[in-house]
Amino acid sequence: MRYQGSGNLFFRHFTAQGPIENLSILLVTHLLPDRPDFIEALARIGRIAAILPKPKSVHGPTLEQVVQRYPVLPLDRQWTNDPSTLIERIAPLVASNERLIILDIGGYFAKTQAALHEYFGPRFLGVVEMTENGHQRYEKESLSAPVLSVARSPLKQVEDIQIGLSVVYSTEALARSLNRTFNVCDAVLFGYGKVGRSIARDLRCRNLRLSLVETDELRQLEALSHGFRLTTKAEALRHAELLVCSTGNGSLDAADLQQLRPGAMVVSVTSADDEFTFSLTELAWRVDEVCPHVFALYRPDGTQIYLLNRGEAVNFVHGAVIGEYVYLVLAEIMEGVRMLATGTLAPCLHELPEAAMRHIACHWLADFHGVHQ
Repeated sequence: MRYQGSGNLFFRHFTAQGPIENLSILLVTHLLPDRPDFIEALARIGRIAAILPKPKSVHGPTLEQVVQRYPVLPLDRQWTNDPSTLIERIAPLVASNERLIILDIGGYFAKTQAALHEYFGPRFLGVVEMTENGHQRYEKESLSAPVLSVARSPLKQVEDIQIGLSVVYSTEALARSLNRTFNVCDAVLFGYGKVGRSIARDLRCRNLRLSLVETDELRQLEALSHGFRLTTKAEALRHAELLVCSTGNGSLDAADLQQLRPGAMVVSVTSADDEFTFSLTELAWRVDEVCPHVFALYRPDGTQIYLLNRGEAVNFVHGAVIGEYVYLVLAEIMEGVRMLATGTLAPCLHELPEAAMRHIACHWLADFHGVHQ
């Protein structure tokens, strides 16, 4: 029988060293019901200067709880990408004797980390980035401060498997609200990355006909070795009843929507602004919410296609629940804060040492599953 551990008790392993002196933390986060324990644990390491909730993943009651204790700022790339606006908003949050660490999800500060370094100097200790999309955004920049990425760690890979399962769950639930099932459905998955692999494995168990669109040759080889059929984007657009987009890199544009089979359902695994190069306002098409979180897009030829959750990450319809696995990466982020605050890291991308990841894994296995090494 699995032992049901407590997130709050688990986090104590990583706060036992006490607070870090004169440290302020700017936290970008999915503001979901499991986050207050994490926020409270972070507050035992450094002062929470502000919380910036990801716009499409805000749980109302959790927001009401958080705003009573911490400053909350609206988050969008318009101001995080503008150096002058960025400094105008962040500078008042950090005391003159404090050092700053940013916990990012999606590379919001990739283009302006140099401006932060220029303004704060050595008081800007760097960034901890959680996602693959964010990792790639920082990777493209000339870094002025260290960025500790957890996006490609073994702990994040474990979480990514659960994310894939949650994506399939939410996709099938919304499809059923349209009176559609996965049975012998022609489906295409765009992207065979970490989350994509999990989605592909789960979809294969759902009695549908699955093909993959993948542009990377090495991932193509891997997909074939796992028994999946590769197809072209053009073929996918013509024939797929279900398109699950898991690239984080503009897989579909407005012209592609015109080519889709009538009645096709389109799903994103990540934010719409990362996965698609179109926006609903630019399309100027009629859009109706025909079922909760299911949007019909009426094309100029009179046919319609369906966009689930307005093109935002579909699993957030059901809270993006991944159980206790979320605590693995949250603990890794906390350890990343200590690594940035207590070390002298070069201005480049870093990962947590393997020993630290094993330390997290041992505590997680013991606390949540009763497995003692």
